[in-house]
Amino acid sequence: MDVTVIGGGIAGLALAHQLAPDHDVTVLEASPGPRGGGYMIDFFGPGFLAAERMGVIDELRSRGHAYEGVRYGTPDGAESGRIDVGPLVAAAGGRYFSILRPEVELGLLAVLPGSVDLRYGTRAVGVRDIGLQGGGSPRGALVELADGTSIESDLVVACDGVRSAVRERVAPGHGRIVPMGYRVASYLYPDPQLAGELGERMLMTDTVGRVGWVYAAGDGRVGAMFAKRTDAASTERPVPDRARLQREFAGLHPQVDRALAHAPESFYDDLVAQAVAPRWSRGRVVLAGDAAHAPSLLAGQGTSLAIAGAEALARSLRAAGPHVETGLVEYERRWRPTAHAAQRAGRRSASFFAPANRAQLRFQQIARRAVTLPGASLFAARSFLAR
Repeated sequence: MDVTVIGGGIAGLALAHQLAPDHDVTVLEASPGPRGGGYMIDFFGPGFLAAERMGVIDELRSRGHAYEGVRYGTPDGAESGRIDVGPLVAAAGGRYFSILRPEVELGLLAVLPGSVDLRYGTRAVGVRDIGLQGGGSPRGALVELADGTSIESDLVVACDGVRSAVRERVAPGHGRIVPMGYRVASYLYPDPQLAGELGERMLMTDTVGRVGWVYAAGDGRVGAMFAKRTDAASTERPVPDRARLQREFAGLHPQVDRALAHAPESFYDDLVAQAVAPRWSRGRVVLAGDAAHAPSLLAGQGTSLAIAGAEALARSLRAAGPHVETGLVEYERRWRPTAHAAQRAGRRSASFFAPANRAQLRFQQIARRAVTLPGASLFAARSFLAR
């Protein structure tokens, strides 16, 4: 079967890895190469188990990092609390580590079968059905490219992210994202001195309405991330603005201010959002990864779900054999409950991701202290992993 995957990010590469042994796979990626930047994520849950089954976990783990935990800091530079990562690792049975999101993509690229036709700088602009087969269902799909050419395939998988251009075609009326009330920015930059000061603990600010993180990201680099509550009505991706970033997040913590001073002109800047669709496939076109079920950064499992969902889709197609539509239906039936649970966790997290007021901040500080009590840290870790 000829399969065209739109999007060469984490979901697209994971899917190509799984389909390549049995199918002819072409991956179309609009960017000119692997995407840099990004932020540190916690890798655990269904994606970790899927990566083990896929045989790629060692490659990913070799690119990851084991932090000691998080320390919380106030605007005057004082430390207001700590949380250790040890209980999380123990509760996950060791199946837990941190990794830069672009390193996941590079890790999957490193083990991508040579038979996969990966085309960078190739943008899909449309998808339409090809003819009909017995029973009136499409016998394939045509991907139209920006250069005026097209690709015929037996199956098209849209892994083109939370702002998927294909989602509206599969589920009319659901092409737009669902914002979660936050705007997030992140970047990496070289700063060996600050990286040494940060050591093996991430710094997170103890602040109201806005929050910043800084952490040592390896090779003398520092990662910085910022989130702010927003009630912006537009769902369009914002334009990165270095001056705005420095103005709006100044004064959170002295080490955060140092990182802000090094903010580049171009960086990741977007709304925190979910993708919701009542159906994931139509004919021979199917959604996967964030295009189908982006849980948002608040859920902390977007990368995990992208890998595990890709494996679930490949497994369902393999079991269905020539009955492709049956495999797509089974994929959605089996995988949708897991994706919905992660999205619900993200919506629950939205109310306290960045404290809305001082009372909420105080509640979080008390809750953090409670987690350090004997037995409480392991219970909290298990609750986190069960989200």
